[in-house]
Amino acid sequence: MKWNFWKDSSKDASMVENRHKHLSGCEGNSRELRSWSNLPVDAFNIIGRQLDFIKRVCKNSRKIQAVGPNFETLPVPWLLEHSWGFDGSVYSLCSFHLPIENQSHVTYNKIEGKEMNDAVICASKFGWLLLQKSTSSFFYNPYTNTIIKLPDLDINFNRSTFSSVPTSPDCVCFAIQSSKNSSKMWLSTCQPGDRKWSTTVKFAGPKRAVEDVVYSNGTFYCVFTGGALGAFCVAHRYWSLLTGVDLIPAVLYDSRAHMVESNGQLWIVYRSGFKCFEVFNFDWSKRNWDKTYALGCKAFFLSCTSFSVSAEGKTSGFAERIYYHCDTYSSYYSLKTKQSHQCTFYPWVTKRGPERVWIQPPEI
Repeated sequence: MKWNFWKDSSKDASMVENRHKHLSGCEGNSRELRSWSNLPVDAFNIIGRQLDFIKRVCKNSRKIQAVGPNFETLPVPWLLEHSWGFDGSVYSLCSFHLPIENQSHVTYNKIEGKEMNDAVICASKFGWLLLQKSTSSFFYNPYTNTIIKLPDLDINFNRSTFSSVPTSPDCVCFAIQSSKNSSKMWLSTCQPGDRKWSTTVKFAGPKRAVEDVVYSNGTFYCVFTGGALGAFCVAHRYWSLLTGVDLIPAVLYDSRAHMVESNGQLWIVYRSGFKCFEVFNFDWSKRNWDKTYALGCKAFFLSCTSFSVSAEGKTSGFAERIYYHCDTYSSYYSLKTKQSHQCTFYPWVTKRGPERVWIQPPEI
């Protein structure tokens, strides 16, 4: 895989590997050669502060692997700031902030197609972004600068997301439009490579605005203002409203619901007050939302796509926290202390203007 933005390249690592083979094959060579993997972690940390990215040759597997300070010990999302620029050509400006002190990386990627300028991020999953501008939409991988265009949509949609890695044959994009002013809503699906979106289908809706969408086990789940939950089965193209309406306290209606999925469980998170949050877990037997006061050794990361991260062992410090963006910095709310705190793992003060989302780290 080619990494556009790191200063080191796989070519450099290959030279190291070839040199290793050459020296180790020389007769009478008394030099002792050791694998990069034998370096102490502290040594990697010192080097890592000076380099954007470190690549090592693993002697056993002969694969180029990524190594960095605490990189493998913190399986949590990175913070991405994204904005567009134009200097005769459209370019994507990305700032990646890693959850380790003073580690950030900036990329400038030229994008072919002026129509993509000012597109907004709708979803972030598997290291890919789904962006939309008017009726145009496309996938963008900021690590590899790869773009996958999608057909134009029939109408503007409120929310959209996707099921799996866009390069996989089972990836499905989903878009929905619903508002409080109409008892009808519109759904449409598409797969990368299709010439057009599926025929936009009109269904009876809850007469509420759709606030978030997640995918789980072949179904897209949609939460509406007031907590109403609906489900769209991809295989059967069947829509059903799973609950009634107005299931949560009315005081939360002015706050957008963030829905989180993990192992088939669903949560919705609302901001209540200035820096407080309320969390509800879906009870499948009662088909209702139950207020909860603990995440169960998890951490939530809220943005256009929200993530659930296991917070045990090496990540236990994240447990019972909700990470979110506030003004020009990122914060977390502790369900234990009932207070918000500015992040220590994401300590950067960011500019106003660029979109900020959580993005999953690249797989090496």
